[in-house]
Amino acid sequence: MKNSWFAILVVLFFVSCQKNEEQVLDTRSFYMGVTPWPADFTAAEVDTSYAFINNHCDIVSHHFDDGIPYEEAFNNLPMPTSLQNDVQYRKTKTALNKKILLSVSALNLTRKEKADYYPQSTVSTNIKDAWDALPFDNANVITAYVNYVSWLVDSFHPNYVNFGVESNSALFDPTEFLKYKSFLAQGYSQLKTKYPSLPFFISFIVDESTQGYSNASQLLPYTDYIGLSAYPYVVVSSSANGDTNPALFPSNFFNKFISMSNKPLVFAETSYIAEDLNVPSFNINKQGTENWQNDYLNLVCNLCNQHRAKFLIWFCSKDYDAANATLEAQGQYQDLFKLWQDTGLKDQNGHHRPAFNSWIYWMSKPKKE
Repeated sequence: MKNSWFAILVVLFFVSCQKNEEQVLDTRSFYMGVTPWPADFTAAEVDTSYAFINNHCDIVSHHFDDGIPYEEAFNNLPMPTSLQNDVQYRKTKTALNKKILLSVSALNLTRKEKADYYPQSTVSTNIKDAWDALPFDNANVITAYVNYVSWLVDSFHPNYVNFGVESNSALFDPTEFLKYKSFLAQGYSQLKTKYPSLPFFISFIVDESTQGYSNASQLLPYTDYIGLSAYPYVVVSSSANGDTNPALFPSNFFNKFISMSNKPLVFAETSYIAEDLNVPSFNINKQGTENWQNDYLNLVCNLCNQHRAKFLIWFCSKDYDAANATLEAQGQYQDLFKLWQDTGLKDQNGHHRPAFNSWIYWMSKPKKE
């Protein structure tokens, strides 16, 4: 009789374990969201981008990468009107129940130089030039940046703040990087003192360069999370011949960065091409397919669950061919903008890609810490 009861208990134990395992598989640890970057700069397409956020995300990434209003921030003056309007518009369009990631870049788009002056500021050219000439580690530059980030924090009341977008470029001049490192160290200390309960982190460009990894490792004391910024189709060694199949990634492509610290993981931004990418000026010619994009999305979602990531941000919900055409017509287009054009979960016509369906599948999983 005892043996019978023992056998029953063993069966019940394994059934319970199986149910617990299934429960883990049927949940996700991470919030899922995108930026509001639209398919074109029209009211209809902006509405479409926010509709995706409000209907299919539980976090939004409000990303500020247009330069810094140094003079206004340093002197605690009113921010440029266009910036105030941008902030208010974002807040109005975003549903109140969404978590918020605030991302602010202290670098320009080269990711190896100090951010330019906010272009729509009305301060004089002389004032802009004077700020542009100051180095990263100038005390006034640090104060201006901390004040600017603080103004954005007080405006959005975010849940997370990336205060150093893509900070580890392998192309950084070593002397300039040391100044930037000092800038981030002082900024982090001041922001954490001012907002002690708010997570502040730095995002790292994921690539296979020794210098990029070294730069990231030097910044670990100034970040609460391991923040990844990943667009592997451009940089991964397995795509050197143009084949961007994620199944060919080196085994340690992500784990090298994830394992550099036991701090929580976040994907601050990522996406993947669903169409071929050809940018002659950058010597880039890559093959992209919807299936490979879908494989990549599932790869990073599984990685997030495996490492109990806090959140995952996909860059844009819909391809922005039209937006690039608009920028070109206005004389504001750069070839750099082409790199992410065809990474939407929907194509330029709004057709759902396989990755869109995978996104909905992952979103349907209950969020569990």
